[in-house]
Amino acid sequence: MRRLTTMEVHANGVAELGLDSAALDLTSVEAIAGALRRAASFLCPCAAATLVRGVVRPLRGMVDDLDVVKGLAADTLEAMIAHGDIHENRELNDDPTNISTTFLYAAPASFVSRQSGATILIGIASDQLSALPDDLEARVEYIAHVRRLSPVPGEDLRAELTQLELIELPYDRWLKAPKAEPPAQHVLSLDQLLDAAQPSRDIPGLALLDPERPVRYYRGRWVEPRSQSGRFVARRSQAYGAHLWCYVQLSNGHPERLIDFPNSGSRWRGCDEAWRLQLAIDAQRGEPQRFRVRPGPGSSAVLELFSPVPMWAKRRWDAVGEAIPRSGCLFAYRLPAAELDEELLFAHNALWLNELTETSDR
Repeated sequence: MRRLTTMEVHANGVAELGLDSAALDLTSVEAIAGALRRAASFLCPCAAATLVRGVVRPLRGMVDDLDVVKGLAADTLEAMIAHGDIHENRELNDDPTNISTTFLYAAPASFVSRQSGATILIGIASDQLSALPDDLEARVEYIAHVRRLSPVPGEDLRAELTQLELIELPYDRWLKAPKAEPPAQHVLSLDQLLDAAQPSRDIPGLALLDPERPVRYYRGRWVEPRSQSGRFVARRSQAYGAHLWCYVQLSNGHPERLIDFPNSGSRWRGCDEAWRLQLAIDAQRGEPQRFRVRPGPGSSAVLELFSPVPMWAKRRWDAVGEAIPRSGCLFAYRLPAAELDEELLFAHNALWLNELTETSDR
């Protein structure tokens, strides 16, 4: 009996997950995501720590730093929950304290269709590695935790996956994005909440996003309150924990009212609500935030953004493109050319962004 080397164990493990053992090892995000999907198929329902432990423990003795891999597995699991591969549910215990426990459940094998004909694969096959036959599985593109499948000429992937009994999810339902609305309507809805807020006086550690500052330099838009009057997206300090996001009304630099983000009952993060409001404020003022499109390698395009966007927008671009190192922007995604038109429409309609062209750059 021959003893396998560490490299051979990695290669065998990656191959068992249906991935390319020549390009990946068991510490790659793609392999960790595959291992999490496989573990979820027989461990769920379970706690997140149980799932991470089930993936990390077998790597003991095969990686240099198990804690680093554990952190990567936890981050990958969080991304997979946001993506929809795994569902997170809180359940109340029977004890009088009503303390809730969070359990993870494997989502059923599903897909989301794109206008290009491509599909985003979601969920987990309960009794096998993949819900797809071998010929389709061989064409799946794995990028981090995302799995994509593109059609060959003349192929109707939507019909084929439906015939294989995968569940088709409506795009809006999967994305979990807010309903599209004009920017003025969105600002009005937050103004009404601010109108109803109780008067506020001193707010420690207040910093404002100044709408008068250039939209292409996000960090440069943050200012301290001085003599400003009006309503601003802001952050404020608290005794413990990270700074809070808020919407504040000032008069000559003095706070009069504020509301904190996220709003009560919201399913989005505070920063997501704040960034979306700033997008709406800038668009309403006639100075919308910008994006730029550059040619990418091969048949791809690079979408460059200059300001943060809500997580639901980044989740969409994670699914259809690939985050790449930024150059002259805040962050960037490489998108297949076939997906570009749909994403530009999304940027215009959902985020109220305008494209930066050579004319508008002058």
